[in-house]
Amino acid sequence: MDQKNKEIEAEKKETSQEKSRFTWEDIKFLIAMTVVTIGFSLRGGEMPGAIWATLRQIFVSIFYGFGTVFLFIGLTKKTFKYNPTKVHIVKWAFALAAIFAVSEFFHEGYLMVTGQIPFPTPK
Repeated sequence: MDQKNKEIEAEKKETSQEKSRFTWEDIKFLIAMTVVTIGFSLRGGEMPGAIWATLRQIFVSIFYGFGTVFLFIGLTKKTFKYNPTKVHIVKWAFALAAIFAVSEFFHEGYLMVTGQIPFPTPK
């Protein structure tokens, strides 16, 4: 009986380790979400300021993505009795970072169209 329990625990450990590895599909998904996040985080303007604004926007999107994922996990883990793997957490965070970057891009575009933020004019 003890040997059987050890075998079951070993099988559980192997399957949990397999689930916590990044597959090729996971890597392609992360690359796609990174491209979307960077693409919608690009900011225009004079060069030193535009680079810092772009980097700040990328950092904020990723920070919001991970923060929201950890918040949701903390609020729902005991209630729904699940244990997400590192792969799930990273995929969710990168997807949310892309969503945040896209929504911020559209928000700033709306503010520019309505005249609440002036259009940048070249000098």
